[in-house]
Formats: sequence, C-alpha cells, structure tokens
Amino acid sequence: MQRALRVITRRPKSFYSSTTIRWHSTEKPKSPHAQWYADVLPAMVPIFLLGSAVYLGLQLAQTRLSHEKYMIEARERVEVLEAQIDALQHSRGKATESIPSQKIASGNSKWRPW
Repeated sequence: MQRALRVITRRPKSFYSSTTIRWHSTEKPKSPHAQWYADVLPAMVPIFLLGSAVYLGLQLAQTRLSHEKYMIEARERVEVLEAQIDALQHSRGKATESIPSQKIASGNSKWRPW
C-alpha cells in the first residue's frame, strides 16, 4: 500500500521549473525570457524612478550653484568697472580744474587764423 501511495503522489518532471508551468491552467507556459522579464521589469520601475529623481535633483543643484557662481563673478566685475569709472571721472575733474577758466570762457583758439 505504501508503494501505491508513492506512485500516486509522484508528478512527472518537466523541462521548465514549477513556477513557469501551471498544472491547473490551460495557458501555454511562458518562455524563460518572458518569465525573466515578468519577474525583473516590475522591480526595475521604482529603481528607474528613484534614479531619475536623484539625477534631476543633482542636475538642478548643479545648475543653481553654477548660476550663483556666475552672478557673484558678474557682481565683482561690475564693482571693478564702477571703480574704474569713478577713477576716470575723478581724474577728468582734476584735468578740467587745472585748465584756466579764461581760456575755457573765451572759446577762441589762438592757432586758428579766423
């Protein structure tokens, strides 16, 4: 009797693993490639979304820091140019003060014959 029970409980072995064949189903068994994609692809979606979010966050941070650096350099350049303008205006003011006021007021030039 024990031998008869062993024969009844035995199932035939298949080429595919037991996860790919559904003994109770009438569907065709999935190929190993289709089964691999069915197992791996759903797990890759959250990883892809997380990786994309991290990449875009780092890209945004890099862009913001680059813009901030550019603004600081531009502000420094503007300050240097303003200092040069002030120095030139100051030297121009000294040059006009050194010219006698009577030559400026007369407006006649001595080198022109007319």
